[in-house]
Amino acid sequence: MENRKFFDENGYLSIPGMIVDPESLYESPPLLPNGERVEGLWKYDRKGKFSINEGKQVIGSFERYNIPIYRQLHYLVRKEVEEILNMDLLPTYYFDRFYYVGQELSKHRDREACEISVTLQISTNSSKPWPIWFETPDGKDISVEMKNGDAVIYRGCERLHWREPLKGDRNTYHHQIFLHYVNSQGPFVHYAHDPGN
Repeated sequence: MENRKFFDENGYLSIPGMIVDPESLYESPPLLPNGERVEGLWKYDRKGKFSINEGKQVIGSFERYNIPIYRQLHYLVRKEVEEILNMDLLPTYYFDRFYYVGQELSKHRDREACEISVTLQISTNSSKPWPIWFETPDGKDISVEMKNGDAVIYRGCERLHWREPLKGDRNTYHHQIFLHYVNSQGPFVHYAHDPGN
């Protein structure tokens, strides 16, 4: 109940060690045959077919929507979040993103399909934590530092959230997975199984 109380009052909740073996999800930043980093957005449909577009939210990053290797994780994390928040959830969509040095996540709210969201840190080669920021209901800016396997549950379409530019050298990267859900008893239930961006 303490977790749910904190979440309801602040709009976010840090969950250290949500994934006990983040190494099982580890991937190196993808590279082209010429050694250049892969950028853009790969979107998988429900049948596994994908299309490639230019990413819009973080230009120059690499994003994959609904990649099949994270489908089971989307459902497993849902069960864990349901227990933590004592709330029945329905899945919408998920995606992962490789950020590179200098990139930032602008202050924003997500769309309604992200009523209850989880951001999960998979890996980074940065020497320092790269915090995610939230604006709390009373207008305070709060940062949360994460390690590999740590997660933050947050009200994606309610709480402003962002990241400042990633610092490091030209090879610095940060890999994050975003898992989105809606409350089965909430106003956005019609977004269940939304395919994402």
